[in-house]
Amino acid sequence: MLSGILVLDKPKKISSGDYVRQLKKYLTKEKIGHAGTLDPMATGILIACVGQMTRFSDYLANLPKSYEAEILLGQQTNTGDIQGEVIERTNFIPSRDELKKIIKSFIGEIDQVPPIYSALKYKGKPFYKYARKGINLDINSRKVLIHKINFISLKNNILKLEISCGKGTYIRVLAEDISKKAGSLGTILNLRRIESAGFKVEDSLSEESLCDDNFQEKIIAPGDALNCLDDIQCRSEIIEKITRGQKVEMKLTSEDKFLRLFDKNKNFIGIVENCNGFIKPKRLLTID
Repeated sequence: MLSGILVLDKPKKISSGDYVRQLKKYLTKEKIGHAGTLDPMATGILIACVGQMTRFSDYLANLPKSYEAEILLGQQTNTGDIQGEVIERTNFIPSRDELKKIIKSFIGEIDQVPPIYSALKYKGKPFYKYARKGINLDINSRKVLIHKINFISLKNNILKLEISCGKGTYIRVLAEDISKKAGSLGTILNLRRIESAGFKVEDSLSEESLCDDNFQEKIIAPGDALNCLDDIQCRSEIIEKITRGQKVEMKLTSEDKFLRLFDKNKNFIGIVENCNGFIKPKRLLTID
């Protein structure tokens, strides 16, 4: 059975789930999932998890991501992107200097209210199902981390930014908040994820590549798929204890909370937690 990831370049007008499910035509026996949902109107990196790698999708989804965002200034839609219904307009378009100044205030940990048109759930149902019925929800803000925002251009009322952020960040909401703080309105015109979990979009597989009979050779092995995490190699007696669910005392130089565990033959065993001088199993491969 195959296990690993495929780094895909998702096109527009298809959901992340539907796009990844197309792999079932070629990988009929393996479980398939994905790490880090992209809106149907967005393009770019979508990490498909194959086989046992579906057990590690949360770790991939929680790693930093980068986007190129085009924001149409002067209007706001109910969905936060150009596919939605325009609910407000303004003629005021801020200057480049003002936008550059405003952008700096969004770097770091910020409060963000998730959008009603999202896959987050309330009472077991996605928010967007309530939105489509006109039902308002009282949505609490949450902390998200913005690592970097680069101003690229402002032309014809279209602000282009490159954004690096942590898990749970909604770029649609960030675009609205930046626009409002600058005294205007904004909605996402185009959004492209250009990096995720250390993988870059230029190295991803196009839709056409999935028709190639050799595309399975491009599956990245589980240990390499998580290469954003530090790794440790342990001798067999330690591996045996970890696979039995025991914790092992160990002094480590890495301060990362989670680490990739390999045996002396460089076989990937799984993820362990670095916890106060001990390592303990967190998510391990099933060994046949």
